Amino acid sequence: MKARVKWIENACLIGEADSGHGVVIDGAAEIGGRNLGIRPMEMILMGLGGCTAMDVLNILKKKRQNITDCVIEVEGQRCDDYPRVFTTLHIHFIIKGSNLKENHLKQAIDLSAEKYCSVSAMLGETAKITYDYEIIE
Repeated sequence: MKARVKWIENACLIGEADSGHGVVIDGAAEIGGRNLGIRPMEMILMGLGGCTAMDVLNILKKKRQNITDCVIEVEGQRCDDYPRVFTTLHIHFIIKGSNLKENHLKQAIDLSAEKYCSVSAMLGETAKITYDYEIIE
């Protein structure tokens, strides 16, 4: 797996993955950015949310749960001193569907957190990760 990041101007960069998909990365005005793209640490939060979402949705599909919508909210707190890593991360799952079984959702989240999500495994080395969920019928 590889990625390429190319500087455009000031604090603006273009990132491209092996898959051919790209993203604009930019910084805040105080470091010369123009707010044209996502910040690097925001991408980490999205990567965590995306990784665990894929796990949970795949597990729930195998358990024949009728999901109509899924939103993952990820919040991170960073330490004040550099390199300003995440110290705590909280993932909130909002799952909509019909006849959803709470025990299946909890089991899927636990499996993602403890076994499958590689992003959680990496970030869990420096941050405490917590999870909660809500089911909307």
